Amino acid sequence: MKTRNILLTLCAILLVFSGCREITVTTKVHRNGSFTRIIRITGDSSSVFKGDLPYPVDSTWDRVAMKDTSRDKKQGDDYILTYTKTFHTSEELNAELTSDTSWRKRLDRQVTVTRCFGFYYSYLTFKEVFPPLNPFTCLPYEKYLTPDDLLWLKGQKNIISRSDSIHFDEVEKKALEFLAASVTAELEKILEEGIARLNDPDLSAGEVSRFHDSISCYVEKWEFDTPEKFIVAFRNWTGNPAVDRLQDKEPGLFDDFLKKIRFFDSLLMMETYPETVEMPGLITETNSIMLKGNQVSWEVQPLNLLFGDYMMLVESRVVNNWAFVLTGLILLLLIVVLIVKSMK
Repeated sequence: MKTRNILLTLCAILLVFSGCREITVTTKVHRNGSFTRIIRITGDSSSVFKGDLPYPVDSTWDRVAMKDTSRDKKQGDDYILTYTKTFHTSEELNAELTSDTSWRKRLDRQVTVTRCFGFYYSYLTFKEVFPPLNPFTCLPYEKYLTPDDLLWLKGQKNIISRSDSIHFDEVEKKALEFLAASVTAELEKILEEGIARLNDPDLSAGEVSRFHDSISCYVEKWEFDTPEKFIVAFRNWTGNPAVDRLQDKEPGLFDDFLKKIRFFDSLLMMETYPETVEMPGLITETNSIMLKGNQVSWEVQPLNLLFGDYMMLVESRVVNNWAFVLTGLILLLLIVVLIVKSMK
């Protein structure tokens, strides 16, 4: 199978970093447009306190740690760590996101919480948007994935039957095939541009395409710890020792590529977490498929974030009771005035 090795590698990464702890992110939007964000981590002491959370936290967050007594004691000492902070505006949270010093700074998320006054009703909107995070963009994903496929990948469709599960597996396979093909295309582009800049008569950029299958197989192994290994592999495929001169390029030929690989690995290792938003009043619109009362949820996972913008959106309407009371008093006053006038 074309993507067998890369699929096994990515699955192994996800298995290693899943199940150690559980993270939930909850946002409670208030009637005045402010909101409280709660990050809750459950697990053993070695995982709960290790950091690397979906959102940066500092000393301005309230922090509470306690033992989880709801679990079976045979599982060991489990803890619940909770961070809580209230924001008056979404700009305050976005400012914290830009100050993030971890790899997540590159996620470039934007959170917007707005309140629109309409006298009898006020309308509140929560929106959080992740831009597409796949760093390998040499190939257009639209040639591999249909708009319907993207709905499955972004969690906009729910798996409720065996046929749905089979279909999702097929979509996931197509996504991995695209990723492998896109990484391969980027490596070929780097080699072609590097050879062209060397201007060495013993090397030809046009020769790179001849080794497409070999480069594709190398990508499937997902062994990108050092660029030297890839250059040695390419020299062995070509049998041309002049390829070694690619290692002398300054800046390094694969410096940007390795940065993309490290970011991509970090993204894949990101723990899946549910994000829940609790709105005041009646929910009138949302793109979530998980709705319960005045709460909506999304499952944020790496595959959601690779293709196109990933948006979490919910709107609600709250009743301004005072407006109805004020209107009633005004009407009552008018009635009283009319009665007084008629009596005169």
